[in-house]
Amino acid sequence: MQQILLVGLSHKSAPLEVRESVSFRSSQILEALPVLRNELGEAVILSTCNRSEIYTVTEDPAQAADGIQRFVSQYHNLPSDSIAPHLYIRTGQDAVKHLFSVSGGLDSLIVGESQILGQVRDALSASNRVKAVNSATVRLFHTALRVGRRVRQETNIGRNPLSISYAGVRLAQRVLGDLSDKRALLIGAGEAGSLVARALRTVGIGDLTIANRTESNARELAGYLSGQVVPFENLDDALQSTDIVIAATDSPGYIVTTSMGSSLHRMPDDAPIFAFDLAIPRDIDPKVAAEFGVRLFNIEDLSAIAEENLAERRRSAEDAEVIIGEEVTRFMKWWDSLDVLPTIKAIRRKAEDTRVRELTKALGMLDDLTPEGQQVVETLTRSIVNKILHDPTDSLKNGATKSQLRVAKDLFRL
Repeated sequence: MQQILLVGLSHKSAPLEVRESVSFRSSQILEALPVLRNELGEAVILSTCNRSEIYTVTEDPAQAADGIQRFVSQYHNLPSDSIAPHLYIRTGQDAVKHLFSVSGGLDSLIVGESQILGQVRDALSASNRVKAVNSATVRLFHTALRVGRRVRQETNIGRNPLSISYAGVRLAQRVLGDLSDKRALLIGAGEAGSLVARALRTVGIGDLTIANRTESNARELAGYLSGQVVPFENLDDALQSTDIVIAATDSPGYIVTTSMGSSLHRMPDDAPIFAFDLAIPRDIDPKVAAEFGVRLFNIEDLSAIAEENLAERRRSAEDAEVIIGEEVTRFMKWWDSLDVLPTIKAIRRKAEDTRVRELTKALGMLDDLTPEGQQVVETLTRSIVNKILHDPTDSLKNGATKSQLRVAKDLFRL
């Protein structure tokens, strides 16, 4: 029987260095999915700054999990034993509950953060785009999206949503104080970058400059938020006149490096640059902190804000758990029904074959039976079979578990 399988790692199981080594950029997801589809039949890759997870449906979870682990290590050119200790593997109901908790914001570093729903939607969209997902898994992810929306609508987690991007700005306030006289450089105008820019404007940043490889995107965002644009190739110049750098690109390597030393260096009486690296893989070379005194932070440094956020939302999280529990039960009942109906049909087909075979044999021995009499016997055998099978099939229809289905198949030798 088919089972839902999840293999992944997150901020709860792996340090930043491991997470960034196995993360999938958008272009890599579209490249990797066809390979996984050919090996597994179907797959969804959910890759964010705090997690990389692969979902599939399989009849052999152990074999499929080994295949996923092997694929990840080969794709990222990493030894398998560097990944294996950080992986979690979940099947069936446990995998469903995990996905619903992710979409509900309960498994995020910042509990209730608002970006994850869009990321779950994008993960499903990418799989649909390359035809790497089947209808049952599509329903799983559509249900996860509905659960995420329901959690935010029916609990306080959905009020004043906090994203990692906003948390980064809050960290800047905590370190620098009032930002109204500060100059900020945002590198990256994607979803995360846009959220950062909005947050900076909300807290009253003095000056906002945006750099992005696609300059038209930077200009669109800058126009909306009354910011300025600097060409991406002029980052060195922009760094010289900024107080805050927030990097959030989809680049495979460092954007801000030690080679930009003259731009990063500050005089002894000047405040050092505050830099927050939102990207996975990271955009800012960690060496700039030691070599040039840059006050560099990354998503691992949000733990204090995350703890405060969790304390504020603990009651909401408990309410969300109730909703998730209800939705998991409802989904698993539907999922189990995918095996129930074929099993019931197989039982009835086997019983009908037996009935017809035995009836034919009996009628062959009753030569003097009239057509009316033959019809009576025919009706009698049908009635006996239906009455015998009524209770078992009714029981199966009303919430049979996987183990009960296996027992039914064994009893009827299907």
